[in-house]
Amino acid sequence: MENDKIKILEQKYPSKLLVINSLTEIPSKEYLVYILFYENEPIVLGHGKKNRASVIFDSINKITSSHIKALFVRLYVLFGSGSLKRYIIICNDKNEAKNIERELHKLIGGNNRHIPEFIFSNLFSGINEDSIESLILKIALNSSFSGIDDLKKWKREGILSEEVWSIISRKLKL
Repeated sequence: MENDKIKILEQKYPSKLLVINSLTEIPSKEYLVYILFYENEPIVLGHGKKNRASVIFDSINKITSSHIKALFVRLYVLFGSGSLKRYIIICNDKNEAKNIERELHKLIGGNNRHIPEFIFSNLFSGINEDSIESLILKIALNSSFSGIDDLKKWKREGILSEEVWSIISRKLKL
């Protein structure tokens, strides 16, 4: 049974709302509002064109670069066991997309980067709480940009040692 948050989407945007099952279903030129639900709770709700919306289809093999929510989607893919549902709302222009996103944040949420305890525990399982790896992962989770991109840049720039990178990249399957 669908929960109230999905019903809100269906009632507010019946002619614009699409359930999508593959990246190829996302139109490439239109402005969109994109929503990724995990167990009927929105974990990603944003606006933009296909390049931004593609984050809702991130997987073990695909990471949307430069997206603040890419790390969070990856954590749900790696450590979540529930169902993911993907929706888009096709908009007339950027302003409509921004306004719909803002309204939906108020109505259904999706604008936080909260990690459920079971995912957090799985992420940090086997990592010493006082270790550099734990610190680096926590910093990446609190990035103002893209935690995954930050981690990769820190590796390229030599900020992370091979040993630290090895542990983090294995944990996140990078």
